[in-house]
Amino acid sequence: MIYTPFPLLTPAGYKPEPGMIDGPSAEVLAQPAKDIDELLKLRAWEVTDSPVDLGYHLVEDWPKLPLPDGMKFGTTVSTGASAASADSQGNYYVYQRGPDAPALLCFDRDGNLVRSWGESQFGRPHSVRCDIDDNVWLVNDVAHVCNLFSPAGQVLRTIGVSGVPGVDSRHFNRCTDIAFGIDGRFYVSDGYVNRRVVYFDDKLNYLGSWGTLGMGPGQFLLPHGIETDSNGLVYVADRTSWRVQIFTPEGDFLRQWTHIGKAWGLIYNQGYFWVHDGMTKRVSKVDSTGKVRGWVECGGHGLGMAPNGDIIIARHNASPQLFSRN
Repeated sequence: MIYTPFPLLTPAGYKPEPGMIDGPSAEVLAQPAKDIDELLKLRAWEVTDSPVDLGYHLVEDWPKLPLPDGMKFGTTVSTGASAASADSQGNYYVYQRGPDAPALLCFDRDGNLVRSWGESQFGRPHSVRCDIDDNVWLVNDVAHVCNLFSPAGQVLRTIGVSGVPGVDSRHFNRCTDIAFGIDGRFYVSDGYVNRRVVYFDDKLNYLGSWGTLGMGPGQFLLPHGIETDSNGLVYVADRTSWRVQIFTPEGDFLRQWTHIGKAWGLIYNQGYFWVHDGMTKRVSKVDSTGKVRGWVECGGHGLGMAPNGDIIIARHNASPQLFSRN
């Protein structure tokens, strides 16, 4: 399969440098592969069938619709669901943008709406993450903030200044995701405009940042998702350049994965990475060496994953979906 490059998503007034496109690099596309095994290592998105069946199936009637009290999901980029996550207690969260439901909806494993909150609080929801205490981080790209909420909707902590973009230690400019590192660190992909990663200690003191606009190691075209592993390494889904870049906890570039596809986001769960490619509509299971073990045919804007391995997909154009091995 051949993918036609799309224009680079850039801030207003920015003129991209020659060769900056939304697609794999010319070097990746030019590498020859004599068989499927080599193609999986070079351009896995060109392989049609998963190497193994990971055993996932779509869970029908999840979430249970229609939602109560006339609430409903939107079906456009500006009104649909953008992100999903799950905590250790079996709560499945969907973060959505539309005016016909609260911003955050919490479902149980059976798809019943448990609670919801966030009416008129958010300019444009982008990412949701549950921390080890089962509190909920909400990342709002247009408001330029990451807010930590209790499960009941109480604001506990905030990074960034709401409605005020910037590129210093206190401000973001259209941040996209958050991840939790070792020693209580927080990492934020400050994505659509600043093209950098910013990190903080457990008291939310600024520790540093790295990244500029570009296609080289440690540069970003669109850092759309971020995750850490058990060793504290930082993985950034650089969506527009079709790669995942891997860094030390302090931001030193180590290596990159250019073979998986257009990485919209990723989650580390049960010793594996689950990389979401919104272009091919698949979520790939990847080991620590970068080997693609297989994938699930599903996709949207946001990927969530429960501790038991359930996959939650947030879609702009339709209601969210749940995929399970049970």
